[in-house]
Amino acid sequence: MILAVVPAAGLSTRMGRPKLTLPFGERTVIECVVAALRAAGVDHVLVVVAPDAAELNRLATDAGAHVHALGVQTPDMRATVEAGLAWLDEHLQPQADDAWLLVPADHPTMVPAVVRQLIDARRANPQRSIFVPVHGGQRGHPTLLAWQHAAGIRQAPGGTGLNTYIRRHAAETLEIETPDKAILCDLDTPADFERLQMRQA
Repeated sequence: MILAVVPAAGLSTRMGRPKLTLPFGERTVIECVVAALRAAGVDHVLVVVAPDAAELNRLATDAGAHVHALGVQTPDMRATVEAGLAWLDEHLQPQADDAWLLVPADHPTMVPAVVRQLIDARRANPQRSIFVPVHGGQRGHPTLLAWQHAAGIRQAPGGTGLNTYIRRHAAETLEIETPDKAILCDLDTPADFERLQMRQA
């Protein structure tokens, strides 16, 4: 079983407005992310949203994702991801041979082919447990992790970010080269949004 955790509880401070509900092509940003994951064959997509994010909740649900609405605002992305992993543990009971994707919610240009590439790499390299797409020597998104790392992240010392956790498991990590430059795209500011829309046109 392949799962996906989409942390979507940020405040969009740099964007100045809720970025995940912005229109992107014929969909919204969050709908693009969920659609790409479903098209890639991911079994369950979980979007973790902030309290009182009714519109985002509706959009993600209508796109075919599970939604976990937080009771209180989380302090950082790791806490949001941990909340999502706990929800998956409780509701779907993943097993040791399952895996999960860590997927930024503000990644509307993600394509199913990259996700499939990571899944195929995991099947071909069972001795590795973390798979990261790379373009031009730079790591991008999303990251595929064996389910065992859900517990590892929860047990990591306080203050350990997700990128730090992954770097500490370098021996278990396999970088997957992809021609898709979109794995490096972030959507943080109005300028980022404008640039991605122009690229999409």
